[in-house]
Parts: sequence; structure tokens; C-alpha cells
Amino acid sequence: MKRLWMAVFLLAALLSLCLVNAWYSLTLTRQLSEQLDQAQALVEQDQWDQARSITQEVYDSWNGHHFYLHVFLRHSDTDQILRTFRQVIQYLDLEELDQYAAANADLVAQLELLSEMEQPSLVNIL
Repeated sequence: MKRLWMAVFLLAALLSLCLVNAWYSLTLTRQLSEQLDQAQALVEQDQWDQARSITQEVYDSWNGHHFYLHVFLRHSDTDQILRTFRQVIQYLDLEELDQYAAANADLVAQLELLSEMEQPSLVNIL
């Protein structure tokens, strides 16, 4: 009976850790996506410097979570997001509206997909 309770405790602990990870990834990616959307709105108002500043803050925040990202998430996904961040920043520096808008939308979509992969759902289990 003692082994059964130990197994139940371990399963509950693992489930709790998975749920905390799902919540944290959702919170992180939502926050970053909202800031990137704000930068997009600034670009549409021709405020490139402010958009660049916000995007740089988002990039720094992403890099500030480096340990979490590489421990709990797939490296190929986080590396792709890092490459897309660099593209977005480059298009901001060049003030290329069309290229920036496309790259920024791609970055937001990648962040949403990254979070979606961590959420407990039937699709992710199967």
C-alpha cells in the first residue's frame, strides 16, 4: 500500500509540474506577443524608433529566459524563434514595412504555437 501512495504522489507531482510549465509558457508567450503587436501598431504609425525599442525589450526578455527555454522546450523551436527575432530586428533597422510586418506576424505565430505545444490537450497527448 505504501508503494501505491508513493506512486500516486509522484504522478501528482509530475502532473503539477507539467501544469505549471504549461501556465508559465502561456503567460510568457502571451506577454511577448502582446508587446510585439504593440510594436507593429507603432510601425504602422511610422514610429520606428519606439517599435525598435519595444522589440529589443522583447528580444532581451526572450534571452533572459534562456535557461527555461532550453530546459523545458524543444531546441529547434526556440532556435527558430531566435532566428526570426533577428530578422524582425533587421527589418526594423532597415525600416522595411512589408518585410517587417510579415516577419513580425511570423514571430507572433511561432510564439503562439510554442505555447500551444505545452498546453494539456487531447491533440498534444495523441
